[in-house]
Amino acid sequence: MNGNSTAQHPAVHYYDGDYPSPDSSVFPENFDEITAYQGLAHDITRYKEIAAETGGPVLELCCGTGRVAIPLAKAGFDVTAVDISEGLISQFRKKLSLESESVQRKTKIIRQDITQLSLERKDFKTALVAFNSLLCIPEFADQCAALEAIARHLSPEGRLVLDIVNPLVLKFDADTFPKAFFTRKNPHTGNIYTRMSMVGAFDANHRQRLHGWYDEVAPDGTVKRQHYSLWWRPIFRFEIELMLKQAGLRIETLEGGHQKEPYTARSPHMFIQAVKI
Repeated sequence: MNGNSTAQHPAVHYYDGDYPSPDSSVFPENFDEITAYQGLAHDITRYKEIAAETGGPVLELCCGTGRVAIPLAKAGFDVTAVDISEGLISQFRKKLSLESESVQRKTKIIRQDITQLSLERKDFKTALVAFNSLLCIPEFADQCAALEAIARHLSPEGRLVLDIVNPLVLKFDADTFPKAFFTRKNPHTGNIYTRMSMVGAFDANHRQRLHGWYDEVAPDGTVKRQHYSLWWRPIFRFEIELMLKQAGLRIETLEGGHQKEPYTARSPHMFIQAVKI
């Protein structure tokens, strides 16, 4: 989530509908066939496996509303979850309040800018940046600063897990017309909404504008339209390798998805595990 996104930003309001959880969505039907295309179908299972191999405590950056952090806490891990968006954190706290006391004790929520991350604890064995979140920091220097800050909070030989889109499968030119991405239920209202989306062309700094609108249908049939606009900066394979090396991390595994698929030029994801040097 871009750092300047307010609590009223549509991408904050519709976050849980746009990125549903397989085991905790208010409306299970939101976990539809599009979630596999989005990269949401198997990622939580994979994070649990890695955390079990590496051990806790776990640090999740750009945690959103707790989609990954809460299942990890339920699995028994101590999780520190960090995000810059007060709107997302507010939703996270509300969801966490509905969980057991044990899960609440295992989950610590902190509002910080991860490019300037400064936590008291600096011995995390596992750090996660899930679902393209690093790319939503749209400036190269800030992406590098975030990786360096995360590395400073890892224990010796601690592990950073990154899930980012493979830019080789992206559209480099701008869309000429919007497309309906999906139709789902708003977890806050129960109303049906459709997300219309477009992408801009890559600019000279390798950034793209992601924009469009949400159309939500009220019970009386009226439609409320809310426009959104975000920027992201996709990262190429050897670029991220150099960025991680600069941060004091070495790529140990590079996979093409969340089920240990081999990475190829057409893989939808770069699922990276990097260890602290």
